[in-house]
Amino acid sequence: MGAKILVNGVAGSGKTNLIKTLTDAFVVSRDGKAFPFNIPHMVVPEFYSMDIMINGGDVDVDGETVSVEGFYDKMEKYNERMGTYPKTIVLDSASKIMQDIIDFANLNFTNFDIHSHINREIAVLTKFVQEGLVANDMNVIIINHVMDNDKLGLIPIGQGKFKDKGSWYSEVDHAILVENMKVTHRGVKSQARTTIAALPDKQYVENDVNPAKSKKLPDGEVYYDLQNHIDMILETQNSNAEWKF
Repeated sequence: MGAKILVNGVAGSGKTNLIKTLTDAFVVSRDGKAFPFNIPHMVVPEFYSMDIMINGGDVDVDGETVSVEGFYDKMEKYNERMGTYPKTIVLDSASKIMQDIIDFANLNFTNFDIHSHINREIAVLTKFVQEGLVANDMNVIIINHVMDNDKLGLIPIGQGKFKDKGSWYSEVDHAILVENMKVTHRGVKSQARTTIAALPDKQYVENDVNPAKSKKLPDGEVYYDLQNHIDMILETQNSNAEWKF
């Protein structure tokens, strides 16, 4: 079973920047911007459906049939080039994909069919993450945009039943909030949680562009590292496995 971490933050908080420490990673980039790092990735320029994004297939574009490669097509290309499959998959960002689902439904359906389509597509997405990736020993990093509301606190992007039950926060045991070069590990108001007692409530992120501007840490404290976080989760899961009946 792979590790699964939700990375929350408002726009521009540095969520994507954390993935630079990952090893053996592959990024599904769907955030409307050019992907900035030398990490294996696929860019999703247009969203048609979750099935097309995952499995690929033919789509109609202005009356012409266009063949689109999906995630699993890219995995085979990765395997051909690297001789193995990646250990960690990054969804950058899950909130953008969620908005794609909502926008597509509103443009192509009416009334109750809108909500039915959204719920169905979200179910496909969450099943893909849990059964297609995590259950097959792949780690998953879910990058998620949240909005800061003065009265309600941090609000995840979403709609319908999925948002009502807590969106991605309800789907994970490990969630962090990124803000001001700092990572928060615990706190419902911060949309953060962890089951690892050894993790502090907060950790600072090193400024890799200008290390001299990084927060000076007390002796014994370390900067947050996403790969180290994954390794800690996997170690805990392996330790607990012997108690599973």
